[in-house]
Amino acid sequence: MLSTELNDLKKDVLRMGVLVQAQMHKAKETLLKFDKDLANEVMINEKRIDSFELKISRDCESILALFKPTAADLRLVLASFKIVGNLERCGDYAEWISRYISEIEYSFDPALIKSCHVLEIFEDMDAMMGAVQQAFDSNDSKSLNTVFEKDETLGEYRLRAIDAISEYIKNNPSKAQNGLYLFSIIMKLERMGDQMKNIAKEIIFYLEATLDKTGRKNSSVH
Repeated sequence: MLSTELNDLKKDVLRMGVLVQAQMHKAKETLLKFDKDLANEVMINEKRIDSFELKISRDCESILALFKPTAADLRLVLASFKIVGNLERCGDYAEWISRYISEIEYSFDPALIKSCHVLEIFEDMDAMMGAVQQAFDSNDSKSLNTVFEKDETLGEYRLRAIDAISEYIKNNPSKAQNGLYLFSIIMKLERMGDQMKNIAKEIIFYLEATLDKTGRKNSSVH
């Protein structure tokens, strides 16, 4: 039955979201504790995320071919197909953060971590991931306001980080590589935020038949 297939599809998307969020948490611990073993675990787990994305994408294709869903059911399948692509990208970013940690020789300066608001960035990412999962699970888009607000904040943190890291490198030229690695990590987190924003838009598309929170473009599916 179509309803059973859609229910299973939704559960799988949520499970993938939980796995990606766990990867992000581990990437955070990898950075803060300079744990290269944990970094390796994150990189290995990325294969599970890739497999999840492939399975769900194939399930979406099968549902479209076998059941030819319409209206909200069709929007759910289309949104799920795009959401898992966004989640897979987030998994890639978590892997890259861990890969950076595996490559550098010494841990980041705690003062630099603080001045770049790295902890706050991770906390905002966690809130964004929680918000999209809640919205998708409950079929309620109210929590998604958090995603759009946090996305703007992430951009502000990136700009502050540019100044903080530039000053750090100027004062610590021998540690320039670490500064550049940290900026790359912040960029990956900001891009992860972009993926969360894209997921939020897909959920709005599924629930309200619009492609973004402003309703700028309406779906042709009724």
